[in-house]
Amino acid sequence: MIALISVLILLLTACGPPSTGNKVNNDVNQNNTPGKNGKVQIHWLQHWVNEQGPDKINKVKAAFEAENPDIELIIDDLPFAQEHDKILSLDLAGTPPDIITTSGAWLTEFAEAGIIDPIDDYVAQLPEDYQNAIEGPMMQPYKGHLYGMPITNGNMALFYNKKLLKDAGVDVPETWDEFLEASIKLTDKSKNQYALTGNLAAEPPTVISYEVFPFILQAGGKILENNRAVFNSPEGVKALNYLKDLIKTEKVTTPGELSAGEKEKRANFSAGNVAFMFEGPWGVAIQKKLNPDLDFGVAPLPKGEQTGTIAQGSVLSLSAKGKNKEASWEFIEFMGSEEGQLLWDQATNFFPYNKETMNNDFFKKDPYLSVFVNEFETFDRVEVIDHYLPNAVDLRKRFTVEIQNFINGKKSAQEALDDAANYWNKAFEENE
Repeated sequence: MIALISVLILLLTACGPPSTGNKVNNDVNQNNTPGKNGKVQIHWLQHWVNEQGPDKINKVKAAFEAENPDIELIIDDLPFAQEHDKILSLDLAGTPPDIITTSGAWLTEFAEAGIIDPIDDYVAQLPEDYQNAIEGPMMQPYKGHLYGMPITNGNMALFYNKKLLKDAGVDVPETWDEFLEASIKLTDKSKNQYALTGNLAAEPPTVISYEVFPFILQAGGKILENNRAVFNSPEGVKALNYLKDLIKTEKVTTPGELSAGEKEKRANFSAGNVAFMFEGPWGVAIQKKLNPDLDFGVAPLPKGEQTGTIAQGSVLSLSAKGKNKEASWEFIEFMGSEEGQLLWDQATNFFPYNKETMNNDFFKKDPYLSVFVNEFETFDRVEVIDHYLPNAVDLRKRFTVEIQNFINGKKSAQEALDDAANYWNKAFEENE
C-alpha cells in the first residue's frame, strides 16, 4: 500500500503543468487578511511574463503599487496554452486568483460558469469621462452585464511591401476594385511573387478575423445582431465571392491558402516576395523581428460598400470566488485608465482600448499604430465577435470549415454561410 501511494504521488507530480518564471500559487487567496507588511495581497493570473519578460510587467506593478501603497500585486504567470484550463481547475478547487485575464473566446464560458463576476456596478461609479473613454465594441454587455475591462486590443489593417508596390508602379489600394487591380499587377508566379498571403486553415480558429470577417463588414454586412449570426446575408455572399475571386479566379494569393497557419503567413510576408497581408498591430513587432530589413507600411483596409474591420483582445475580470474584490477592482480600474493603458502599452508594445490613450502621441505619431487608431475613429463598422459567442473556439472552427467547403467548390457561398449560421444560432439558442 505504501509503495502504491508513493507511485500515485509520483504520477500526479509528473502530470502537473511545467513550472514558469513566476509559478502559479495553487493556494491563492488562502490568506484573506493583510500580510506581514500590512498590505492586502491580490493575485493576477496572466501569461505575459513568459512573452514579455518580468522587467516590463514589473514596471506596471511598481506604478500601481506606488499609487496604492496599501495593496501588494502578486503576478502569477502561465503560458497562454495552459491558462484556460488552470483557471477552471483553480475555480473548481475554490482557490482562484483575484483577477483573471479573460481572452475574448473565454468570456461567455466563464460568465456562464460563474467563474467571473459582472462589473456593472463598479463601472457605473467611474467618472463620466472615464466611462466615455472606454465605450466601444469590447464594452458591450453579455446577457445584460459587463464582465471585463479591456486590456489588450487590436483591429485588422493592411500591411504592404513598399518596394514591391513601387517597382510595379502601384499605389496603396483604398477600395476593393483598386485592391483587386493592384493584386493582379503584383502577382508574378515566374518570380514566386504574389499579391496576398493569408491563411484559411481551421487551426488556429482566429484566422477568420483576419481573412474573412472584415470582407463581410466591408460588403455592408454584419456578423452578429440581436444575439444571432447574420453573416448569411447577400452582403456575406458578396464578400465570399470576392475572396474566392482573389484565391481561385485571379490566383493572386500564395499557394496553400487553405492549409497555411499564422506562422507561414507571416513568414511569407517577411520573405519580401508578397505585397499584402491582413494583420493586427501586434504584427508590426513580429515583422521587425522576422526581417529587420523589410521596408513595409500599414494602411487602412480597403473599402467595399463601407469601411469595416474586426477587433479582438482580452479583458481583466473579477474572480467570482475572489476574496479581495475591492482591492482587485482598484487594479482593474488602474489598468483600464488612460494612465494605466499608456504605461502598459509602452512597456509591452500592445495597443490600447481607452480612447484617450489612443490620442497620445505615442500612438498618434507612430506611422504604424496611427493607422489602427484612425480605423477605430473613422471606420463605418468595427465589430467584436468573441466576447458574445458561446464556445467561441468551436463556432470559429465550424465557420472556417464551411468557408473551405465554399472555396473548394463543395458548396455555394449561400449554402456555406447558411450552414455556418444555423450551427451558430443553434448554439445561441441552447445558451439562452
